Amino acid sequence: MRIIPATMLALALSLSLVTSATAASILGSWSGRGTVTLIPSGHVEPVSCRVNYEKGDDRGRTFVLHATCASTAGTFVQTGRVVKLSSSKYTGRLYSGFYDVEGEVSISVRGTRQTVIVTSSKGKGKFNLRKRKAWVRPGSAQ
Repeated sequence: MRIIPATMLALALSLSLVTSATAASILGSWSGRGTVTLIPSGHVEPVSCRVNYEKGDDRGRTFVLHATCASTAGTFVQTGRVVKLSSSKYTGRLYSGFYDVEGEVSISVRGTRQTVIVTSSKGKGKFNLRKRKAWVRPGSAQ
């Protein structure tokens, strides 16, 4: 009889660890490509981005993002904040000083891939990003 409660406790603990790891899966550096459709012209611009997510609070619900993107118009930086809706969905706002525009961002994460949808008064974009492997300095302790 004591084996079943111990097994249930072990299962509950392992599930909480999985949830914790999933919630943190957005953390780190991501990169990829997508397109931006400009309003009102409808011109479609290819864009590549590198995005870094950091913890925004101790509860693991809020994340700060820093993105550097490049298009034919140049390189620009965006910053923002997203909130976790579920283990794989995030939503929030971002700001681009380059275009002086604020917009909404919606993120869907699947393992090492994420789809990012951005909408603003000046355009909308969709990006497919992949998690970047952490860089380790040669000769450093791992």
